[in-house]
Amino acid sequence: MHILKMIPFSVLCAGIFMSPAWSASAQDIRYVVIDPGHTPLKYGATGASGTVEFDYNTRFSHELAVALEKEQIPFIFSNVKNPELSLTDRVRLTNKNSLFIAIHHDSVQQGYCNISYDPCITDYAAGYSLFVSERNPYFRASADFAKKIARDIRRQGIHPSIHHGEHIPHENRKLLDESGVYQFDDLIVLKHASSPAVLIEIGVITNPGDERNINLKSYRSKIIGSIVKALKAVMDLRK
Repeated sequence: MHILKMIPFSVLCAGIFMSPAWSASAQDIRYVVIDPGHTPLKYGATGASGTVEFDYNTRFSHELAVALEKEQIPFIFSNVKNPELSLTDRVRLTNKNSLFIAIHHDSVQQGYCNISYDPCITDYAAGYSLFVSERNPYFRASADFAKKIARDIRRQGIHPSIHHGEHIPHENRKLLDESGVYQFDDLIVLKHASSPAVLIEIGVITNPGDERNINLKSYRSKIIGSIVKALKAVMDLRK
């Protein structure tokens, strides 16, 4: 099931032309767009075990959906009609009344892989991370929401990954919060969303130890709990 609580068409269409000066509040956010990153054909990273990222993204997204249904938080999947959706099409259901969450699992730059193995295996990086884009029209709301998630995950004893802030090619992201929130302005789904938008990396699947954690339901439940808690803080669920 892709929509567990019907979202009125008027809500989906509302507010497309609202000013970027808007900031998220409990009066504005009415539903969540869950975006399982990548596609069956363009499956993203490959974990140390050989499991591809898209499979991990799909599992986590559906577990998040179950948690949202339990809390009666309306949601829809970005790829409800097309699993091979383009990056720009993934945000077509966003507007001022929504909040976009992209679900991903992390890897490392090729130089940090153990070259004796294929797929990549590394012990260099581990942990979760969240990204927002200053080119999103609701950057401040996006950053505030990401910090709520990250700080709650950190309070549960899970450590963020720090490798995205390193001064190396294809990383060097600005750290917005020590709990693991980075600024990545050119991420397409973040900068093109017509709503606050965050991308979360659940863990580093090329690290065998981190991949084992990701496969623990208890680990995933902690992160899902932090996402739900943050959503409840910014949504008016009485509507």
